Amino acid sequence: AFSGGRDTKKLQEELGADLDVDVSYQWLRFFLEDDDELARIGREYGSGSGEFWSTGAVKAKLVQVLKELVAEHQERRSKVTEEVVRKWMTERCIVTSA
Repeated sequence: AFSGGRDTKKLQEELGADLDVDVSYQWLRFFLEDDDELARIGREYGSGSGEFWSTGAVKAKLVQVLKELVAEHQERRSKVTEEVVRKWMTERCIVTSA
């Protein structure tokens, strides 16, 4: 993924990341549900300080979020039976009388 992080730790700490071009951060904007946590990550990564000062920390957070999302999906999918699929695929009228 394209990183908005700087080439060296020193530059990252001085300038922070370019959040507009950082793919991992952009994906977190979509997948991370906690707006306060996203704001904190943006502040820290954008300033080059705090827990999320580095590209590696932001990528690790994204991996954690995506693993949780996939696990939730797999759990829900495991409960879908052929009967459930047949029920949803059955042609039915969706227009109700007024």
